[in-house]
Amino acid sequence: MNVRKVLFYHENFPAGGAERVTIDIANYISNRGYEVYVLASNVNEGNYSQLTVLKLPDKVSVTEASGIQYVVDVIHSFDIDIFVLPVCSFIPLLEAVKRQTCCKLVFALHSVPFWEVLYSFYIKKARARGDFFKTLEWWMLTYPKTMWLKKYDPPIRVRHIKIYELVDAYTVLCESYKKDLLKKIGMTKSGDKIYVISNSEKEIPQVNLDKKKQLLFVGRMSYDDKRADRLIHIWHKIYRKMPDWELVLVGDGDERTHLETLVAKLHLERVVFAGYHADVRRFYDDSLVLCLTSNYEGWPLVLTEAQANGVIPVAFNCTAGVREILEPTGVNGILIPPFSKKRYAKELLALLRNPQKCREIQKNVIMKAHSYSPDKIGEKWYALFERLCD
Repeated sequence: MNVRKVLFYHENFPAGGAERVTIDIANYISNRGYEVYVLASNVNEGNYSQLTVLKLPDKVSVTEASGIQYVVDVIHSFDIDIFVLPVCSFIPLLEAVKRQTCCKLVFALHSVPFWEVLYSFYIKKARARGDFFKTLEWWMLTYPKTMWLKKYDPPIRVRHIKIYELVDAYTVLCESYKKDLLKKIGMTKSGDKIYVISNSEKEIPQVNLDKKKQLLFVGRMSYDDKRADRLIHIWHKIYRKMPDWELVLVGDGDERTHLETLVAKLHLERVVFAGYHADVRRFYDDSLVLCLTSNYEGWPLVLTEAQANGVIPVAFNCTAGVREILEPTGVNGILIPPFSKKRYAKELLALLRNPQKCREIQKNVIMKAHSYSPDKIGEKWYALFERLCD
């Protein structure tokens, strides 16, 4: 029996959540007899013993003809059976691989369908900050066009339709995203190329349930998507009422200076900026509640990481992915109507004042995280690859 071979492409590897998911998939399918390769433009240090990492030559880009040909040559050289691409904009690469090789193509969407629309929407809002006329334009034109009329730039829709036509399988993170994608690309069929596979989460052997009175934020500090400034304002509403609690923010980014300035301006107490940490396990060990205040998220691994570590996640109900992880609210976490800081503060305060409720949710979230175990999610990827190769 020939060994089946899978190639993933990542711009940077390892880097963030998508790359961690690839490593989890590789660990599982390699134990089922597959060989796994990752082709990356930039290679960082990491623990990925179950796969082989290949680096693109310096100054070679997969958006250019030379880079595209390099990928095709790699596929031929290593007899790749399946090529997995988690980057939406590389249609010429998909076209070339489909035309010049026999391998199957998989596009893995690691965000919400048509994420580019939300990205552009909130980037425009971020750029308008502090400018009266740009802010007025955003509220009068950009907001109603995007949120009420659901108007999308035609090139975005065309790009997603083209990707769907080119690939043999298209993965999304939850069933709601499948329905949303089919609606947005105008598909009337069942979408038999679309497979629902959520991201995996490793089980923690010994979970510390004896937590400190500590709220936690983990993530990139950026205004256009993560919006940690909202959490600062929420803390402003409750910190005097909870004098034994502290807020710890783990991460870094362009917004950090503004956040530190905001904390000083509001004269807030017990706020700790811990900076970037590659390993955040000790923060999960200490914290009782994780707070997420993002504009949008695809399948935020920070929420499932919190659940696996017995940390209660609280987040705005901004996307179906967040909803799927935390539903039902009050059982597997707390969902807040977007984007009410007043309601968030009220719900958070009620939770912190109810130790018995906290203990119940802690037990629930650990069990919920088991449903995303690498074995369960890995089996879905294995079944997909087997189906494509048969």
